[in-house]
Amino acid sequence: MTAVRGTAVDIPTQDGIADAYLAHPDDADRHPAVLLYMDAFGLRPHLRTMADHLAGAGYTVLVPNVFYRQGRAPLAELPDFIDPAARPEILENILPAARALTPELAMRDA
Repeated sequence: MTAVRGTAVDIPTQDGIADAYLAHPDDADRHPAVLLYMDAFGLRPHLRTMADHLAGAGYTVLVPNVFYRQGRAPLAELPDFIDPAARPEILENILPAARALTPELAMRDA
């Protein structure tokens, strides 16, 4: 596996600044791009690990916080592993941001 460089980045959008995680092989070469969308739990360590894994396979990977309009990630405290018993409480904190993300806003961001 290739050495990987991961960093937090800010992306200007029509609605503000979207925070994101960018991972890529630690070299000066060009690499195919992957846009890795987060799930309902948001940008968190597990997704950074997934991006690093893809980058280690030779890709440049961007993981944007699609809930950036409600704030920088994480919007709620998220453990590395989300226990099924804890999901309802975590989702209750995240649902307002998820409901505010309309298909039109998601397409405009994409």
